[in-house]
Amino acid sequence: MQQFTTTISTMKELEQWMFRKMQDLFAAAMRTALEKLDEIILEQRDRERYRVKAERETSVNTVFGNIRYKRRLYLDRQTGKHVYLLDQHMRFEGRGKVSPHLLETAIAFAAEGPSYRDSARRLEQLLGYPVLSHEAIRTQLIEQAGKPVKATEKRPAKVLFVEADGLYTKLQRRKRQGMEHAIAVVHEGWEQVGQRVRLRNKQHYLHRGNGDFWEGFGDFLAERYEIDEDTWLVVGGDGAGWIGECESYFHRCIYALDRFHVARDLKRFVGHLPKVWKDARQALARQEPAALMAAVERVAIEEIAPEKRDEWSAYKSFLRRHREHLADYRKRLEAKGIDTTGMRPMGSAEAQMRVLAKRTKRGGYSWSERGSRAILETVMRRRQTGWKEEDGERVGEPPQRVVSVRRLLHDAIQPAKGCMDGMIRLLRSQWQSRPTGMALKGLRGF
Repeated sequence: MQQFTTTISTMKELEQWMFRKMQDLFAAAMRTALEKLDEIILEQRDRERYRVKAERETSVNTVFGNIRYKRRLYLDRQTGKHVYLLDQHMRFEGRGKVSPHLLETAIAFAAEGPSYRDSARRLEQLLGYPVLSHEAIRTQLIEQAGKPVKATEKRPAKVLFVEADGLYTKLQRRKRQGMEHAIAVVHEGWEQVGQRVRLRNKQHYLHRGNGDFWEGFGDFLAERYEIDEDTWLVVGGDGAGWIGECESYFHRCIYALDRFHVARDLKRFVGHLPKVWKDARQALARQEPAALMAAVERVAIEEIAPEKRDEWSAYKSFLRRHREHLADYRKRLEAKGIDTTGMRPMGSAEAQMRVLAKRTKRGGYSWSERGSRAILETVMRRRQTGWKEEDGERVGEPPQRVVSVRRLLHDAIQPAKGCMDGMIRLLRSQWQSRPTGMALKGLRGF
């Protein structure tokens, strides 16, 4: 006991030691499970189709550390190709070097930010060894973001709510200084969760390519919802021209001007006029366009700062054009016989964009076009529901009987041999193929 407490003198050291030991035990158990599953596939395979060619060792980095295990290579007589049936059954490329769970964790860290380098450091601090470089995490994130996704099922929809906005990101090594991403958030309404209100079944759409935004968004909706000519779309936006075109693309569409942007711009012009600003703010909150326009129209041009007068005249014209878009959309739906119970005013676009801007604009980052789309796609996928990545076709036949993981691990622990079963951490890391690692491997058996 004295020797034990001398070697591990603090709570931190004890916790670290226990964590590393648990990693070793989990790694051994996982290696055993994979190799026994490969034996089951060997016994139950289609012998006329698959012929065993060799047994080869591979390694993969996991949350338990680096795991080395063996699996069999088969010749597929039908296709003439060599395949690893274990890899196909597990839907994992055995030569990938990084397990799916570890890769997902790395991408999750990268999506939350603040940077790819920070993600690599957090992984190393968590697992105790360097797993992926920041460039490898970036490459994997872009690759995963490019994979197609599909909705789990189509949902019925009587009314859909859409918040559309643009997000500007700076570009690196390009003639253009930046680019704007057209983004839409679609949901089915609002629900109370404790003291907070959240959007129900939220979905994100990032427009790609040079085609029309609303045509692409229409295809996006058709993949996820059972929509027809009786489905209503309520679209909220800041008044940008491309957002207002929604009314010409959909049969039943109501465009609502985002009150956040209207209030922000009005305050910039008339914030120094307390009575006007109060009346305009109250009319905007009640969604009464007539009262709002009355408050705006009675402002004399002399009451506006000289350097803002031209902008003020243009903004008043903007409000006149969008007068009907300042009205409460629920009144129009009620007139069509639709129950609006639980529906709230539109205006969550800015909050949704703030989440995306936090990752792309914090720290003054600049991006490649491909990289900016990939990080936005990743953040949006992590925050929406009702989708999954498209799985590749499983070529190998799965085992016919149910495999119990508990039974696979029944003999995972090796019997004691009179010595402590230790581990050289160098042989479980990416440096195992370097001269020092190869020299240690050469001493096996001595």
